[in-house]
Amino acid sequence: MLKIIGNILTDPNFIGAILVSLVFILFGFILRYKKIINNDCKSFLTFLVLKFALPAMAFSAFMADFKTQEFKENIMVFVISLGLHILFIAIGQLILIKVPKDRRKVVSIFLVVGQLTFFAIPVLKTIYSEHYSEVMIPANMMTLAFRLILYIYCYFTISRLKFSKSEFKSSMKNIFLNPVMIAMFLGLFIWLTQGWMPKVKIDGESFSFLRIDKTLPSVYMVITTAEKLTTPLAMIVIGTILGEAHIKEALTDKVSWIIAIAKTLIIPLLSLCLVVALQAIHVVHFNEYDVSVIVIGMGAPLSAVVSTYCSTFNNEMELASRVCFISTLLCIITYPLLFVCVHLILQLSIFV
Repeated sequence: MLKIIGNILTDPNFIGAILVSLVFILFGFILRYKKIINNDCKSFLTFLVLKFALPAMAFSAFMADFKTQEFKENIMVFVISLGLHILFIAIGQLILIKVPKDRRKVVSIFLVVGQLTFFAIPVLKTIYSEHYSEVMIPANMMTLAFRLILYIYCYFTISRLKFSKSEFKSSMKNIFLNPVMIAMFLGLFIWLTQGWMPKVKIDGESFSFLRIDKTLPSVYMVITTAEKLTTPLAMIVIGTILGEAHIKEALTDKVSWIIAIAKTLIIPLLSLCLVVALQAIHVVHFNEYDVSVIVIGMGAPLSAVVSTYCSTFNNEMELASRVCFISTLLCIITYPLLFVCVHLILQLSIFV
């Protein structure tokens, strides 16, 4: 066990991912705290991440050879991820049964819905830089489950809007008609259909003409360059969000600490236990990348979009801001712990 812990804590990719997160979050925090970055600048950085860098990352993840077993595993990542979000939101409401109904529903969201695209995925991308597609394809599948929860359940719950056809259409557009999802589905299409598409021979091997990483490497270089911007820009944006927080009030609020600890440590560990149970009874057959994506995704700090919803609709906005701040700080400690737990669990015979 000590050898496994030592290997993880001395892994240059792992250490690098934590340092990158710390440095760029701190950089964004200072720039915002010193008012060098204003709201307009923050909005522009967010625009670059959501409309440019993240779509490039979502697309490039699928520039890999198709494997049937891998496809089945990734479908299960989506199903399990969606199920975990629903399960823990329901459990949260049961635990908070004595809390007034409206508040209970919102706080249960704080326990579960994390900063997947801005925080968890950039960290995973940095740690598994040498196994990019293996980790990013399941990460994209989890993103789809996350967005279904975020843009439908979270939006309607926090906004207090009643379900209507027009609002449902708007939520569907937010889920599917945004650059990240469009790029993901385009990449997924290329990945799934490469066996049927017309082939191009390159260095004696045949590839689908849509595999632009092979057929148009110069064009693909633009995409890979764009996706490299994801981690630094996303972490700077997270830092600017933290720079807006009332630090003293957040650090002295016991409720925010309890929620943040549950979000970043208890929920991902329970998720890991459930994955192990499903693996043991042969419901799933996950590898290291699948398990890491689910655990790290579920352990991400509170989603900035959720915090924005709370601010927009004046619904628990102070608590949301505090939980977002504390949970982000905690992840610097909890992520190493979670990675150690994942690698210890992977030594079980059921994962061999």
